[in-house]
Amino acid sequence: FPVTIGLGDSLIIDSALAPQAGSFVIAQNGDYEATFKKYRPTGTGLHGVNTFELIPLNPDYPVLRSQDIPLAIIGTMVEHRIYRRKR
Repeated sequence: FPVTIGLGDSLIIDSALAPQAGSFVIAQNGDYEATFKKYRPTGTGLHGVNTFELIPLNPDYPVLRSQDIPLAIIGTMVEHRIYRRKR
């Protein structure tokens, strides 16, 4: 599904594609807010559940950890279309 960001830029997100280390993803937190971050697997937690971190593109924001807060991956970015306006 397409997502528009910034000044006309678009992301193409595949909700069926599992993220790999370094993938950019859209995720949902426990408050049902969506966020766009870099995915980093961290291992296997309790009950065999894969754990991961979501790394912000802006280092002023905190890293989100699936073992600390509820996080669900909505989809993995497969394409970034950059809008370039000609003047």
